[in-house]
Amino acid sequence: MRDQPRRDLVAQLRAHLAEPFPESVERGEVYGEADAVMIDADIFGWALRASQGESLPALDRTRLQQAADELARSLPAFPVEARPYYERLLGIAQLVLDR
Repeated sequence: MRDQPRRDLVAQLRAHLAEPFPESVERGEVYGEADAVMIDADIFGWALRASQGESLPALDRTRLQQAADELARSLPAFPVEARPYYERLLGIAQLVLDR
């Protein structure tokens, strides 16, 4: 990952970590196709590895793409107040996938 895209990813990861988990989201609940906690942890984990300069294996990139697709389709099922949190997470996934 080149310097600027990596800095952008790191900045988004920091912003995501600084944001509290949405109170309107029930942990363990599935919204649309996405488990609210697991989708967050999975996407964040892959993005963290990428932000550290690690190249994701093809299988992990495929899983990240699937998770991002599931989240994109599921956004309308999340409480309105929680959507910006998950939209940022989707943007993080896209930063990794676009590299």
